[in-house]
Amino acid sequence: MSADALLATLLSRRSVSPRRQAWPGPSEAQLQQMVQAALRAPDHGRKLPWRLIEFDDSRRGELAQLFEDEKRRRTPNASAQDVERARAHATQTPAMLAFVVRPEPDAAVPEHEQWLSAGAALGNLLLAAHAMGFGAIVLSGDRCKDDILRQALGVAQGETLAGFVSIGMTASPVPPAAPIDVDRVLSTWTP
Repeated sequence: MSADALLATLLSRRSVSPRRQAWPGPSEAQLQQMVQAALRAPDHGRKLPWRLIEFDDSRRGELAQLFEDEKRRRTPNASAQDVERARAHATQTPAMLAFVVRPEPDAAVPEHEQWLSAGAALGNLLLAAHAMGFGAIVLSGDRCKDDILRQALGVAQGETLAGFVSIGMTASPVPPAAPIDVDRVLSTWTP
């Protein structure tokens, strides 16, 4: 791939809502490649301060029940539509992963560096999905903080359930991202 093609891929990536995703999802080999791309992220000390949990299609109904139960705990008077929306988050996308950050104490590699590494890995995963023709998004929020859900997913003490990654073909064209002025984030230091 040329530098121009690589840059075009980077500049065209954007999040694709699960409602805009369609089957098929990535094959096992494609998912493995996405994870390999995530493993190429900068990682001082090779700590691997993150991990992924894949939700097999055969277990999506159980995940939907966990999402429904969490919604009812968080919002006891949730409408039927809200409960169904919570369930749909587990079932409407072709592939779903949980992204778990797991920094470990290390004087040589501070926790914030490990979080940066995990974020870079997540970015690489999303970029790899995009480069392979898939749409992807990470959804987090209050659901990720629910202790009962975290325990059911095997998220250990000291780990953070950072979000759920949805991956699928893009069902309809996604409008390009609104341009952002580079000056909002880039400045020149002057002493």
